[in-house]
Amino acid sequence: MKKGRKPANLFKTLSGIWWILVTGSPWNQLPERYGKWNSVYRFHLRWSLRGVFPELLKQTAAEAQSTSMDEFKVIDASHLKAHQDACRHSLPAEERTLGKTKGGRNTKLNACVNGAGKALELTLAPGNRHEILFALEVLGDVSGKVVLADRGYDSDKLRESIFEAGGFPMIPPKSNRINPVFYLSEIGRGRRVVENFFCRIKRHRRVATRYERLTETFISFISLAAIADWVRF
Repeated sequence: MKKGRKPANLFKTLSGIWWILVTGSPWNQLPERYGKWNSVYRFHLRWSLRGVFPELLKQTAAEAQSTSMDEFKVIDASHLKAHQDACRHSLPAEERTLGKTKGGRNTKLNACVNGAGKALELTLAPGNRHEILFALEVLGDVSGKVVLADRGYDSDKLRESIFEAGGFPMIPPKSNRINPVFYLSEIGRGRRVVENFFCRIKRHRRVATRYERLTETFISFISLAAIADWVRF
């Protein structure tokens, strides 16, 4: 597999990628102080296709969790509006995690955070797919964890899967539920941390609006924003 050359200045290259993430600007508007825009773009594309940034996020989360006594996992999903430039590609929209709802083309970000609202796992899905379909994937290992979520995740099957994996679901029931379930609102309120997480990473304009045609490049920008969230807060 061809690896490509290393960047002449890794700090400048990463700073250029960060500038694009924060400002949401087109790649060809990258200031010259970060190097040639096309070179920075190609490094970002190459690293994205290799999954570098999602892997860095997983390592960052694993190192932090290894010294933490946090007992919560909180999941939720958020729609990310797709710009028209993100829709122009030869691959089918479904394969690029683009869905169509009444609001137009969008992507759904499924996130699992800890009790402090720091990202543990992130996945993308078409905006018209229900978040409960990706709940177990984004949760991962729940042994010994209390799982918090909103009413959108109210499902007997999901609860059973969490119990079988050694976790404890704390999910509020829907108003039309026939069979009652155990739920403590005092604990359930803690799920607000995942909403706060979405608010923080959406301050980065390349996350708030999807300009990326490929799933890999988009999740790389989101992962980089999540890594910065671990460092800053």
